[in-house]
Amino acid sequence: MPVRVLGLSFSGHGSAICLVEDGQVVSAVNLERLSRVKFALATVPPYALPLAVVLKQTFGFDKVPPFANFYDAFPEMLRAVCGESELKKAGIDLVVKTHDNIRPISGDLEPYEEFCDYFAGTQTLFDLEHHLCHAYQAYLSSPFDDAAILTIDGTGENLERLGGQSISTTMAQGRDGRVSVLSEVVMPNSVGALYSSVTQHLGFREEQEGNTMALASFGTDRFYRQVRDDAVELLDDGRFELRQRPSGDGLHYLDAMAKFCPRRERGAPLTDDHFDLAWSCQAIAEEIIVHVARALQARTGKQSLAAAGGVALNCVANAKILRETPFNEIYVMPNAGDRGLALGAALYGYHVALGGKDRHPPAHDYLGCAPTDAEIVAALDAANDTEFKKSDDIAGECAALVAKGRIIGWVQGGAEFGPRALGHRSILADPRTSASKERLDAEIKRREWFRPYAPSVLAEHADEYFEMLGPSPYMLLAVNTRRDMRDKVPAIVHVDGSARVQTVARDTEPLYHRLISRFHEITGVPLVLNTSFNGYGEPMVETPTDAVAAMHSMGLDALGIGDYLAWTRGTSP
Repeated sequence: MPVRVLGLSFSGHGSAICLVEDGQVVSAVNLERLSRVKFALATVPPYALPLAVVLKQTFGFDKVPPFANFYDAFPEMLRAVCGESELKKAGIDLVVKTHDNIRPISGDLEPYEEFCDYFAGTQTLFDLEHHLCHAYQAYLSSPFDDAAILTIDGTGENLERLGGQSISTTMAQGRDGRVSVLSEVVMPNSVGALYSSVTQHLGFREEQEGNTMALASFGTDRFYRQVRDDAVELLDDGRFELRQRPSGDGLHYLDAMAKFCPRRERGAPLTDDHFDLAWSCQAIAEEIIVHVARALQARTGKQSLAAAGGVALNCVANAKILRETPFNEIYVMPNAGDRGLALGAALYGYHVALGGKDRHPPAHDYLGCAPTDAEIVAALDAANDTEFKKSDDIAGECAALVAKGRIIGWVQGGAEFGPRALGHRSILADPRTSASKERLDAEIKRREWFRPYAPSVLAEHADEYFEMLGPSPYMLLAVNTRRDMRDKVPAIVHVDGSARVQTVARDTEPLYHRLISRFHEITGVPLVLNTSFNGYGEPMVETPTDAVAAMHSMGLDALGIGDYLAWTRGTSP
């Protein structure tokens, strides 16, 4: 019988589940994709209110998403990864999770004890440290046998071994399937917390740090020294400190930025002050991250870096690590944030808790459950105002539509586990015209004008258009678009000339590679614009039913799903 380990994450940034079988990642899914609530949270009912208060205080949420009832959500999550809704029938040998939103609360232990009883008869490990789990998440999912490890985020849990302090950054080394922690940085010294506070100061919501990163490209260094001076101290060993106010009741940089850039109200116009504050925030974050990475490389001597934690989704900083440190390759786990802890927990359970030997790093991020042909047809049949046909060459037909300027949905196989759409739950458009971006912003995605769209490029042609730093299959490196190519693909070039590239290899994703290859044959351009298949404020589509509904609600010209091409009745694709 195979050894099956279930990893769970019920973080303040979302919930997820992952199934590992004999060391192989079989499936993983985020609760938000099932519940259709962005950043969906879950806990046991008696803990929902006190945890909402904690999240509001810790992360600055102005509106905490409603907590799903664990006992309702878990069977659905389990079914999504293994087809069974009961643990006994699923044949799970071990369940692992971190100290997260389902944890004992002092003075009210009974709900947690009931939660533990729910798993009676199955071995459990429910106290894996947050940052240690991030480290295993990065290392065991990477292609590296021997590597440096960097985990960097907002904060983990309060730890007794650190006198109640929490970790924001961990420097470690991975070898022979085990992680050795070398150094830790504790709160309030946190790149993630710094970035989040500036993001909220700029008038964005929690979980919108990507807006700050995008906005930074419009800014200048006008405010940099005012924020940087007396705010950050870089220590010799790779650690860093954010300077406290003289009164000791907060951080200096919060006062510094408020002096020259008052807090922006949500929805208010953006000004040069906001652009320049975002630039300064990104520059300081990059300075700290590169400092930590350099020290980690010097200490370990490794050329390979595995990274995780929410800050590892900063694709601009990731590229800077490769440009400005001796590391020559970097792997960022595609679901680098807290939802990816489910995968880290499952791999830790198999390799460390159960002593599993064979490593099988995932070859891709398409870890969701693939819909069957029958499920696709049923969803299309059930949809109102929908016409569809079976295609002999769905990739070729969709490529031809994109070449004609159509904007289409593209749904194939299992969904991506991470937040980046990589050609399985994507919206595709023609990169050769700015009209693609304008229509996406105004009519389809309805998102902020300053956010760029990404290219999916044939791996064998990537260097022709971009100043590549190595493969970028997970869209987690921002590189420069070659100057002589920028006018050819304006829809995917950011204001600073950069692009968040996804390289598409034939052996990893042959169907998506075929679509882009056919587009290349038609247009002479070996890339398409790729953005996630979701409406504003919604999770990415998961099921065929989700996809068909989104095609209509977003006003897409067509949908390529499995071998079927669908469109709205009365129109032509």
